[in-house]
Amino acid sequence: MRFTPEILRKHAQILVDKEAKRDRSILAAYLRGSLLYGSPLLGGAGDIDLVFIHNSPPAKINQLIKLTPEIHFDIEHHDQILYQRPREVRQDAWLGPTIRDAQPLYDPRHFIDYTQAGVRSNYDFPENIQDRARPLIEKARQFWLNRQISISGAMLGELPDFLDALYNAVNAVALLSGPPLTTRRLGMAFPERAAAAGAPGLAMTFCHLIGGVDLSRETLEEWLAAWQKTIEELGQQNSPAAAFAEKRVYFQSAMKAILKSDNPTDMLWPLLTTWTKAMAALPEQSELQLNWKQALTTLGFAGKDYQIRLAVFDSFLDLCETLVLGESKET
Repeated sequence: MRFTPEILRKHAQILVDKEAKRDRSILAAYLRGSLLYGSPLLGGAGDIDLVFIHNSPPAKINQLIKLTPEIHFDIEHHDQILYQRPREVRQDAWLGPTIRDAQPLYDPRHFIDYTQAGVRSNYDFPENIQDRARPLIEKARQFWLNRQISISGAMLGELPDFLDALYNAVNAVALLSGPPLTTRRLGMAFPERAAAAGAPGLAMTFCHLIGGVDLSRETLEEWLAAWQKTIEELGQQNSPAAAFAEKRVYFQSAMKAILKSDNPTDMLWPLLTTWTKAMAALPEQSELQLNWKQALTTLGFAGKDYQIRLAVFDSFLDLCETLVLGESKET
């Protein structure tokens, strides 16, 4: 069956209607994410992002429901108190864009309508754009400042913080012209967002920062095979992190599709971030650790290469801060 955006939206509505009848604590529900902007499928796999708003603290926060082996519902459950102040929601880097673009699927009390009205009011004013982006760039800069005091000697302990800081910096720039970027599509989408911000060179610097220059398809294919073994091992663990393995097809299909494209290194960001997350959740596994560490060494995340990486990150942040903060950076 061919899953068009229209068909996926119908499935979303069916699920929301069913859940609203079953659970009386649901106040409202909305669709968010890539399905709002086209097809969420990449390499034939994707997710349908839904949020259920409850009239009290929900029993669960996250939930995955499979529609097919390749497509799943990615559901978040929120307490209505999160939306109590729409003007504050408007200034939130993640929730602001989400609510501005959200499509209500269940809203009998017009809760979402009211919240959206407050969020959309003056949404594109420069000061509101800056308010959304500033916290992200400040978090990224704080990571760099902390590393001037102390640098972790453990690659597994250091890399997640570096990737998180880089993700924040990239999305601070992305917020200047649209919603934040998601993990699977970040490598593909960031060049356009950097160009929209007036700094197309940022995309190449980002590629350097994750070591994505001059990587061959063959090397990426080998890493993807090692990544798959890691995710499969994670799925066998008895821990909360094992749920991450349920998204294996979601990420793997996308990375395979990107690998066949004209820009195969665009798959490096989802590969590197999800591989690192999986390794952090696993106990010591000599073979799996070895493959991951060899890849990181090749990418320049070890020894003196990492010191150079931090210096480049400093320059990258300088430009991001200028774009996001403008003259306020100098004061």
